[in-house]
Amino acid sequence: MRTRVAARMVVFLCLIPLLSGALKPARCQATAEEYQIKAAFLYHFAQFAEWPAGALNAADRSLNLCILDGNPHLPELRNAIEGKPIGSRVFHVRQLSPAQDIQGCHILFLSRDEARRQSAMLKSLRGLPVLTVGETANFLTDGGMIRFHLKDNKIRFDINLGAADLSHLKISSRLLLLATSVNLGNGTAGGR
Repeated sequence: MRTRVAARMVVFLCLIPLLSGALKPARCQATAEEYQIKAAFLYHFAQFAEWPAGALNAADRSLNLCILDGNPHLPELRNAIEGKPIGSRVFHVRQLSPAQDIQGCHILFLSRDEARRQSAMLKSLRGLPVLTVGETANFLTDGGMIRFHLKDNKIRFDINLGAADLSHLKISSRLLLLATSVNLGNGTAGGR
């Protein structure tokens, strides 16, 4: 088991420069390629996060990434990661309507298209074992856990460890080492 995790980490470490360097400077707008890369990151975030006892259904071997209804990047995310194995579980992408319950979601991805409802969504999830990942500049200060951003035209990420701790999620130290910045605060103050 430990050897498998170490092997995954080596592969992940090798893929980060390749994946994050795939964006060209001229591509500042969201592209299918950008969201395929972010899907790969989301998959690896799931591998290096640990949910508290009882947060994952023992009978259902799914690990669910939830995306709000109407997200234009759903096809890229679904095509890249739907059905992939994560340990003894299977990664699934679920589309949620705004009125739908978050029950059964393990990861929530809020793209910049959900900026209007981001703060309310994150506030409603505070303390729940849902790994939140987003893209807006104020995602971490709103209480999100992992924020994608571009640095030197490469996809990077920051981590709000305080927000993860409030939700009883453990993020692997190996993933923390790869982050551009890690906030150890109370879950509402963020990185750069």
